[in-house]
Amino acid sequence: QKFQKRRDLIIKELAKIKNITCEIPKGAFYVFPNFSNYLNLKDSKGNIIKTASDLSLHILNTTGVVTVSGDSFGAPGHIRLSYAVSEETILDAVLLINQTLKKLNF
Repeated sequence: QKFQKRRDLIIKELAKIKNITCEIPKGAFYVFPNFSNYLNLKDSKGNIIKTASDLSLHILNTTGVVTVSGDSFGAPGHIRLSYAVSEETILDAVLLINQTLKKLNF
């Protein structure tokens, strides 16, 4: 029940981020949203974020939030997030991700 509540929370929070989609996982404690719409954008230094690996690294460097690129799983454009953390951590992490994505230049 605790993990289902966290899963539902992270899905709800991710839905607040523009231009991503996320299926509801049926097992484990990860979500795997599609961030493809944020690829090929530029960060504040003019660097182009070409892959989900680039985006994961950008998120880590700008927010401290650790994610895993879908490139590692044969799912380009996707990023894996764990919800095996507190509800507060989920809220903070998704908020930070959303804030850093808003700073990318379309």
